[in-house]
Amino acid sequence: MYKRRRVLGTFLGVTLGTVLLPGISTVGDDPPWAVFTCGALFLIVNQLIHSYPSAIRTSPRGLILALAGVGVVQDTLLWLLASWLGSQLTYGIHVDGFLAALLGGLIARVTVLGCMAVGPQPAVAEHA
Repeated sequence: MYKRRRVLGTFLGVTLGTVLLPGISTVGDDPPWAVFTCGALFLIVNQLIHSYPSAIRTSPRGLILALAGVGVVQDTLLWLLASWLGSQLTYGIHVDGFLAALLGGLIARVTVLGCMAVGPQPAVAEHA
């Protein structure tokens, strides 16, 4: 269930970033599929480079802030990668600049962490 909320938060964050920010737009004739492919790129890379706390409500605040900072940088770079891929394929997402990518990364990461905080948390084994 926790992984499903992460997936939902990723797609919701990419959708919100695309809709809310004027510097991020879709390229091509079918905007929903362009957002979906960008969300799939985010999901694949975020699964390969796992920068999420194991249980967000019980993790130390310093760890959450550190992982959130790393996650914002990661998501900012993913927005720029998605924009570059969109320009090469003439389909996908276009990001106007670094500031738009940074704001998109912030929106995406906050949305994922917010979705992870809702509902029951996974059991975390204590390490001695």
